[in-house]
Amino acid sequence: MNSKVLPIYACIRLMLLAMFEVNMKERDGGSVTISNLTPKAVKAFLDYAYTGKTEITNDNVEMFFQLSSFLQVSLLSKACSDFLIKNIDLVNCLQLLSISESYGSTKLFEHTLEYAQLHFSLLLQSKADELNVPDEESVLKAVFCWMKHDLETRHKYLPPLMKKIRLHQLPEKTLQDILHSEEQLLKTTNCLAVIKEAIQNVQCFSGLFPDPRPSTTEKYILVHKTEENNVNQHTFCYNIKTDQWKELIQINIFDLPGSSLSSYGEKIFITGGCRGNCFRTIRLHIAGTFHDATDQTWCYCPANDSFSLVSAMKKPRTMHTSVTKASQDIKSLLDVEAYNPLTREWKSMSPLPRGIYYPEASACHSVIYVLGSEIEITDAFNPSLDCFFKYNAITDQWSELVAEFGQFFHATLIKAIPVNCTLYICDLSTYKVYSFCPETCVWKGEGSFECAGFNAGAVGIEDKIYILGGDYAPDEITDEVQVYHSSRSEWEEVAPMPKALTEFHCQVIQFNKFRDPWLQKQCDTNDYT
Repeated sequence: MNSKVLPIYACIRLMLLAMFEVNMKERDGGSVTISNLTPKAVKAFLDYAYTGKTEITNDNVEMFFQLSSFLQVSLLSKACSDFLIKNIDLVNCLQLLSISESYGSTKLFEHTLEYAQLHFSLLLQSKADELNVPDEESVLKAVFCWMKHDLETRHKYLPPLMKKIRLHQLPEKTLQDILHSEEQLLKTTNCLAVIKEAIQNVQCFSGLFPDPRPSTTEKYILVHKTEENNVNQHTFCYNIKTDQWKELIQINIFDLPGSSLSSYGEKIFITGGCRGNCFRTIRLHIAGTFHDATDQTWCYCPANDSFSLVSAMKKPRTMHTSVTKASQDIKSLLDVEAYNPLTREWKSMSPLPRGIYYPEASACHSVIYVLGSEIEITDAFNPSLDCFFKYNAITDQWSELVAEFGQFFHATLIKAIPVNCTLYICDLSTYKVYSFCPETCVWKGEGSFECAGFNAGAVGIEDKIYILGGDYAPDEITDEVQVYHSSRSEWEEVAPMPKALTEFHCQVIQFNKFRDPWLQKQCDTNDYT
């Protein structure tokens, strides 16, 4: 979207009049409480309040709209509405309908509704993930609303439309309500069984479906570490949208030394590790002469704070890696096996072409890339990155890639991250980022980040790479978090972690907003910004 410069004056006076001269609770309390906004957003609004000018963009328009509606700054609210009206499209029109109702903009509502009506057939043909809606229930309501407007001629379209709705992402109560309120319509259109099946799926597999629409979820980075004494734990989550950290004091994740942690849907799976007195530090763990590895797999569900054993792997593992792809599988390497959370079964897959150490794995749709070293350990503890494999999950076949890295990489100092189905590696020793082109088998330099500690965490979300924490020396551990925007090749620093950490688990996890257990509370004393 194009940006728009808006000159407005005497804004502070207007806000004070709105809050303290009309019958608002702020008049009696003498203070203003605003929630669900980042410090950066509030600063931008205060800059506008003092200067009387701001630039409305796609990134800040909703924030300005929310604040201007709350504080009754009508000129700014109108400017936000006009900006959004000029930029209505198939991707955002349903979301704008919801926003216009929330912020009381009749003009935006009318324009958006008219656009949706004129382009309804295109809306139905749009890709499922392009629907920018606040929740899946909005899609369900839209279908029934449209159906009932001309039930006699439209009822035949209900079965194909129901296939477009991700019913398993709805609350069970919503499905039960539809089952009872629309029972006759569902029967006559042969859709009753569809709703009943969705209810059964929610009851049995809630949180195990990895296909929510992006706009209906809240995304987090989960950081977890258990100290060497196996008692002290540090667990906190970072909200991508609000740029805020939250310490999760009550969570007690059971992870053995050498275990691997993966998120799938709304749950965390922990595989393998060593029982006994093995060290958690990578260098010391690998140097151990005996490893009592386990084949056990645990599942942690943040939504109800439950921890349970699931089916054991076929082989005991420690110091392995695991990666999630977009079907229902979790894969553990060196030998390869896959776990299906819906059937609760492990099965053996095609083995790697040869064994590797320090594996880094990333999934890009149906392809899994694995990088590592043939050498287990050297005196200098700097095994080279000399193995690069590609796995096709559809054909269950491995292939070895011959890719020129262009320089020497330490296998223990690179992080492999998928971003928009492109494989990236971050080199923690040179602070450089590279992307891989599968067509040419060539690595391309994408720029450098300012700094990063060894043993840092790294994850990819949408078009961004997050580098978290790490150590520059045994007694110099950092809490810094940097973000690389691949779309514009720029880095920025965001809110630091609540505690400086090195060698920790780091995963992306997302929740349906109605089921988000980590929703930020304004008065939560354990929030960090």
